[in-house]
Amino acid sequence: MKFRIFCLILLWISGGLWALGTWQPPEMVNFEGRVRPLNSFERILAERICEKEKCGKLSPSELLQGIHSRSADSLDVFRVNRALAVEILHLPKDRRTFRRGEFQPSRSLLRQYAEREDNHPLTLEFLRLNSALDLYDSVQSGLLSRIAVPLPELSPKELRRIRLESDYVAMDPVFFAWIFSCLAFVFAIFGRLKKRAFSAGILGSALFALLTLFILAWRGICEGRLPLTSLYEMVLLLALGISLVTVIVSKVTRSSGVLLCGSGLTLLFMLLLRSALSSGDSFEAVSLLLNSPFWLSLHVFSIASGFCVLIFASVLAHLSLFQNWRGKLSTENLEGLQFGALRLGFALSALGTLLGGFWAEVAWGRFWGWDPKENAALLVLLWVLLIIHLRTGALVRKKTLNALSAFLAVVIAFCLFGVNLLGVGLHSYGYSPKILVAYLAISFADVLLITMASFSRRHQGN
Repeated sequence: MKFRIFCLILLWISGGLWALGTWQPPEMVNFEGRVRPLNSFERILAERICEKEKCGKLSPSELLQGIHSRSADSLDVFRVNRALAVEILHLPKDRRTFRRGEFQPSRSLLRQYAEREDNHPLTLEFLRLNSALDLYDSVQSGLLSRIAVPLPELSPKELRRIRLESDYVAMDPVFFAWIFSCLAFVFAIFGRLKKRAFSAGILGSALFALLTLFILAWRGICEGRLPLTSLYEMVLLLALGISLVTVIVSKVTRSSGVLLCGSGLTLLFMLLLRSALSSGDSFEAVSLLLNSPFWLSLHVFSIASGFCVLIFASVLAHLSLFQNWRGKLSTENLEGLQFGALRLGFALSALGTLLGGFWAEVAWGRFWGWDPKENAALLVLLWVLLIIHLRTGALVRKKTLNALSAFLAVVIAFCLFGVNLLGVGLHSYGYSPKILVAYLAISFADVLLITMASFSRRHQGN
């Protein structure tokens, strides 16, 4: 049965690839020095202006038509995230979204702030707003228009890339990956009661991993490079790694708890991609600060691999804490697996940090600059070293070790997301209210659960 489903998935993917080669090329736009399919440009336009895939009730294509017809001028499509920016630009203080014309009186002031050469969060907000307004005006004035490129002028490789990019945007394969993660989690919930549900949960996680690998390969062909240069792609890679580890460990240990925790974490990553990080799904050009894509890709892959293993070790620690909380002792094989994962994750993360230094030397001319992101990566390594040292010397109880290992997930979340929200440093991805809310909510909930499980009175000797 499993083999038949696997073959059907391969046939579906093969059929999709064959169909891509027979479809007609889409309508195209020349944007930022690159020929793009129209639907891809529409998504980028919506995300640049509204910071999300839809501007209110307008779809990306409706937004483009509204800009051309000037009907979008009467809609609140520009979002200002910082209250101080609203005050400086003399905008109505009771709102966060505004019409194009409301920026006109303070347009010159906005340009002046956007020209400042610093990484202050307020400056970055002004720079984003100024770029969004310029893009809006360029589209409306006709400077950015659709083009009809004669097919002989496009190489077969470029034409294939354009087709794939258009089909990726139209099909939204990450949505189907999210469906597989939901199914795997649902089956894992019942896996403790029925063996068939447990097997179906493993199969769902395996299919999710296969589809996610296919998505990353698809994005790599569209971008013409390894798809490892954005936070969105790194989280997608983390979800892939967690699902693979979950399948392997669950298959070997036959632990329904491991399957439930692993599939739940994978679902959490996918929910994060579908909500707070949805704007990263576009095929944006790599920033000039992120040059040397070879070293960058090696750095991101190594760090992501290390973080996957460390996060799974933290998942096992959570499982041990919750078993202890419910009055059940964790099994020895999970304990040995947990600390083996910590050692392997530390080695991979340390390698990724060193490769990041080589990348920084090529890209920025220095190996280490005490940037907030670099300090956060160092904090992860020091935290893992602390746990390994305490465990090797038998200096604390098992419950304390499990609590420290469980809290490692919060430390990694701070490295991945928390530092970015500061809006400072060369690694900053800017401020986003959605990411801020999701990060604070998940971190607070996890800390609360760890604290409650750690201070429970059951099995004090553990």
